[in-house]
Parts: sequence; structure tokens; C-alpha cells
Amino acid sequence: MPDGLFKAVDADIATIPSVTVAKGDTDRDRIMKLLAHAYLRLWTRLALESGFRLRLSPMQFVLGSYEGQMKWHLNESVDFKRIAQLELGGKFKKKHGLIAETYELKGEDRVRLFFALEEEEIKNRPVLVNYLVYDVAMNEFDVKAAVEALKQALPAWLETMTSADDAPLWDFCREKLECVGI
Repeated sequence: MPDGLFKAVDADIATIPSVTVAKGDTDRDRIMKLLAHAYLRLWTRLALESGFRLRLSPMQFVLGSYEGQMKWHLNESVDFKRIAQLELGGKFKKKHGLIAETYELKGEDRVRLFFALEEEEIKNRPVLVNYLVYDVAMNEFDVKAAVEALKQALPAWLETMTSADDAPLWDFCREKLECVGI
């Protein structure tokens, strides 16, 4: 994996701008805006500048407008608290995605990042297995901690993209991350 690409991605996600919290914004609004910034920066570096075929959902131009120089302006008409999940992924031989989502567990709002990796197809549908990167109560969310947790997987993910070989990311997730379901 090119060391320069890792350093560029690391610098991009380390400088995520602070989010302006509007009156009436919830923790979910703030968190999804921060995660949108992180995912937009990742998508810009990996898809636009490095040429990897990655899909962002919701689409990047729904989330914001690109101003150049790795700067995005979030779309103010988007109700970020209604976005339950962001996904950045692609497919070489098998589908993969880095997913950030908010969810509720036993009455507690939480945030997690995980890789969803296609393990097999059954009846022409991919079966995805989830490997946990970061999981925390919503009121304890820290984007820097989430990015720090992602950094351990970043070299394997970038290797998968640069080589168009699924093995580096799949092997890393199986060996180093907790499998949290299908």
C-alpha cells in the first residue's frame, strides 16, 4: 500500500472541522454531521483523488457540496437526525463497506462503525458479516476516538483497494475485529 496515500487519508480525517450545532439540534444531528464530514473526506480522497470505485450512501452530493481542497459544506436542508446510517463501500470480488450508524440498545442510544463484508451469496444475494470497529453510547461519542479506532484497519482497507484484492481487509477483520453478526 502506498505510504503517501495512508498519510493523506490520515491527515484528512484528523482535520475534520467542528460542527455548528443549531438550536434544536440533537446529539444524533451533531454526530451524523461529524460522521458525514469524515465520510465525505474519505470518499473525496479515495474515490476522486485516488480513483477507487467507491459508493457513498446517502450520495455525497445529497450530504453536501464540495468546495475544493478537501473542504465540504454540509447541505443545510438535510435533516441529519433522520439519517440512521452512512456507508462507504465498493466491490472487487466481494462487496465491502464501512458503515456508521446510530441505533438503540436496551433504551440507550448508541453509535458504531463497522465493516460489512460479503462472505458468500445465497440465492444471488450477498450475505454480509459485520466486524466492529467502534461502538459507544451516543452521549460519549468522540469523532477523534472513532477515527483512532478506524486507523488500525485503514492500512488493510487501503491495501484491498490498491490491489483490488479482498484478502487484506477480510483477513484483518477476521483476525483483529469482533464479529458482531450478519
